[in-house]
Amino acid sequence: MMHDKSDGDRVTFCCCGIGGYAGVIIDQLLLADDRGTATLSAVCDPQLSAHAQRVEKLAERGVRAYESLERMLAAEPAGEAVWLPLPIHLHRPFAEQCLTAGRHVVTEKPAAGSVQDVQAMIAARDASGKKLFVGFQDIYADSTVPVKEALLSGAIGKVSTVSVSASWPRDLEYFSRNSWAGKLRVGDAWVLDSPLQNALSHFVNLAMFLVGPSIDAWAEPIEVEAELYRANAIENYDTCALRVKLTNDVRMSVFFTHSGHENINPVLDIHGSLGRLRMNEFAYTLTGRAPRVWPADSAKLARMIDSVSAAIRGRPAQSALATLEMAQNHTVLVNSVSAAATIHTIDSKWITETASAASTLKIVPGIEDVMRRCVENHQLPSELAVPWAKPGGTTKLNGFEMFNGPAK
Repeated sequence: MMHDKSDGDRVTFCCCGIGGYAGVIIDQLLLADDRGTATLSAVCDPQLSAHAQRVEKLAERGVRAYESLERMLAAEPAGEAVWLPLPIHLHRPFAEQCLTAGRHVVTEKPAAGSVQDVQAMIAARDASGKKLFVGFQDIYADSTVPVKEALLSGAIGKVSTVSVSASWPRDLEYFSRNSWAGKLRVGDAWVLDSPLQNALSHFVNLAMFLVGPSIDAWAEPIEVEAELYRANAIENYDTCALRVKLTNDVRMSVFFTHSGHENINPVLDIHGSLGRLRMNEFAYTLTGRAPRVWPADSAKLARMIDSVSAAIRGRPAQSALATLEMAQNHTVLVNSVSAAATIHTIDSKWITETASAASTLKIVPGIEDVMRRCVENHQLPSELAVPWAKPGGTTKLNGFEMFNGPAK
């Protein structure tokens, strides 16, 4: 097959993991190989026998398989970069191991479970002289930079508020799919698995990027008010309502839930003095002095791989890049939310269950309407006299450099 780029332009990747989301990344790296932008040389997984058919198919493409990261790093000296689509608590130790071995790294979102873990990863990256990027895929979408350029040019005037909300129902099977789902920590490592930290983390991170003060900067949280709830029998929360003060005098409202009945994809609204920008169904609509629409990007995973590869080669990327410094703002937000408010377990009288042969879904009826009212009015559930709601707490983030655990 003819490629647009020479083999010297390609970045040779290894991937840690085969199943789950790692399988998606593997497929994307194979497509990047067809485009001539990257090569997948090897994968590792401690349960290779469980993926025997996949390993055989990869071998047909010349991709070797190993039972551990250590073996892969030792046997694949040509592997310049390692992709780490791993559980949250493994991001720091695996990234440090790869950086020490002289490899560039791409780690899955979020960057890590705690701000101190992110700072340790920054130190390891700087000591290695290598690069590390985070897989906040929406940052790499083709519309993200043009949308932000429009905001910076004053297309909606001075930005005052941003809100982001979503209802992604998740059943008991979701919370039992692995050993860390819904957990606060695994061993000594913080996980803080939640809609804010995991499934919906892309969108609050995207919101802070879009209202950032320059093209490559995120807005930083400086004060957080939080209410945290759970309908499911998990350690952490499955619903969060936040009111956040950001730099640039921007106020942000966030409402994410896994306990709704209605599936509502993320809606992101940015209001300015002259108009509004809305992301809905992953497409953007700008109303203001120069109305415009940006369609959803169906190729953002491919764009992420190509942009990261270009950056590793020292070439201009075709998108924004999610660095550790930028992703750290999201981690600070997640940590500060847990430090601000205790988790309120919603009384069973406000919860209904729908059961199927596969699993059970716990639902808080009407939570979608509560979500809409909260983000529209920049309020928290307890301020709306919602019967299952209770006031949370507030944290100021001046010099927030250590997460010492959730509020008690």
